[in-house]
Amino acid sequence: MILQERYVVNNKKISYARYGSEWKETAILFFHGFTGSKNYIPDIEELSDTCIISFDRPGIGESDVWDYYTMEEFFISVNTVLEHHGVKKVHLIGHSAGGYYAQVYAQNNPDKVEALSLVSSMVPYNCQETKSIINSEIKRNNFLTLHLKAISKYFFKKAAQGITKNFDSQFEGMLKTVSNKERTYINDNYELVKNAIISAVKNDGKGIYYDAYALCQKRDKVCINCSIPVFIWNGAKDDTTPVSYAEYLAKKYDAKELHIIDDVGHMMYLLYWKEIVLETLNI
Repeated sequence: MILQERYVVNNKKISYARYGSEWKETAILFFHGFTGSKNYIPDIEELSDTCIISFDRPGIGESDVWDYYTMEEFFISVNTVLEHHGVKKVHLIGHSAGGYYAQVYAQNNPDKVEALSLVSSMVPYNCQETKSIINSEIKRNNFLTLHLKAISKYFFKKAAQGITKNFDSQFEGMLKTVSNKERTYINDNYELVKNAIISAVKNDGKGIYYDAYALCQKRDKVCINCSIPVFIWNGAKDDTTPVSYAEYLAKKYDAKELHIIDDVGHMMYLLYWKEIVLETLNI
């Protein structure tokens, strides 16, 4: 069962989905990746008794656009919705850029987080301690997003329009960047993938621009309470968040488990969703 709702916080609507039969005091909280949305989760029958919650970030899907928000402002809405539904504890899962959101959420809500799984996760973007491992393209995009806002907004608008108008050709291009295993899953679940991506680029790309802006905010460091067990998953063929990122995060957070999976890339979580959820729950 998938429930989709919107909730108003500070006069702004935030959209979310709940996978599972009912709300529970302890739930999985999933943060989607960049150009993802709340719908980018496999709906697996064996997990039907697990309460899994996923949010559209502002401007994505059915969530209202917020200008120049921070992660912390987004988390206020997340926690308001969780409290409204009686959710007291969460097991966090973050994919790609959502992995960075998950790290900051765990830092800011240590009493709420039971466990953290970082899947093909980005390391902190604009942080002194990661300068040596962030590539030049990300550094350039950070600068554009923060300091050349009009140019960056235009770029995101054109990219969003291109995806919306020419999704199938964009889809074919995406398939060329993933492993054979991921390609098979994505082809077999075309509508799920299409709906998630089209939702991400709504509002002429404003949502993904402001998402990038939140991600690029400067931080001295990110720290997670050592009592929170951390699990790391990464594909060996991942060119977006390479294995070196996973190894950095595993060392930084003294990870309980580090999984490097052969023959898969950046979208490996779609294939291993059940295993990731169960490991996160069975701490």
